[in-house]
Amino acid sequence: MGYPAGGPTDALGRVLAEQIRGTLGQPVVIENRPGAQGTTGAVSVVNATPDGHTLLVTPNAVVTLNPHLQKNFPFRPLTALTPITLAAEATIVLCVHPSVPAKNVAELVEYARKNSGKLSYGSPGIGSGHHLAAELLKRRTGIDITHIPYRGIAAVVQDLVAGHIPIGFGGSNTAPQLAAADKVRILAVVEAQRSAALPDIPTIAETYPGVAIPITWFGVLAPAGTPRLVIELLNNALVAALRKPDVIAKLKQLGQVAVAEGPDALARRMQEEIAFYDRLIPSIGIQPE
Repeated sequence: MGYPAGGPTDALGRVLAEQIRGTLGQPVVIENRPGAQGTTGAVSVVNATPDGHTLLVTPNAVVTLNPHLQKNFPFRPLTALTPITLAAEATIVLCVHPSVPAKNVAELVEYARKNSGKLSYGSPGIGSGHHLAAELLKRRTGIDITHIPYRGIAAVVQDLVAGHIPIGFGGSNTAPQLAAADKVRILAVVEAQRSAALPDIPTIAETYPGVAIPITWFGVLAPAGTPRLVIELLNNALVAALRKPDVIAKLKQLGQVAVAEGPDALARRMQEEIAFYDRLIPSIGIQPE
């Protein structure tokens, strides 16, 4: 996987590895190869022998968003990778430090207008869904807040809790617990629909229509050319694992909702999302880097 240990992708990968290790009767080794917003790890899988022994566990941004934002992106996701399983979904949340006098998105926007150019927000990196959600909000409302990119959600949350940044876009894995402890305040989720895991939290789009991005999902993929029978075997093992009550409970603790759908569903999600970003990226003026 293309992210450091300890993050949501790594946590999901370890849950799945533990499950399919027993089902397949083979050891499963986790390799974290962070870099280039997940692209480094993805490339290592793209270039691997397509025999089913090297798999990619990844969030959607790596295969649907990075190609739009990274110059000379090194592969075409729809042809270089073979979908196996759409494993889980998670929510991105807009949070503020408790010192920020805003209880909802409208109040945050008003506060940002009164302090134009003085506020900053953190995201897990340039081109992440978190970053795009913030830029959509800025474009829709005209507020001026400075982006501070971090290497992963954990670093964003750490600085938000410490008060080093007033605004942060994080994940549903840790934000609810931190909010319960009054260390952050959750204002909204960034997807078009309310989250099943956080049903009482409004969407940004409820206040500012159109400010929404696709829900974060996690998929398992293999190199192109992996035999269909191998894909079916792996998908069956993964889906069976993701439907176990104890696995569903573990993922819930991670802020994730098990999806457990097969290759066709994952391929369709990728196609739809790539088309979405084909339209969105030019409209908000973010250039590939």
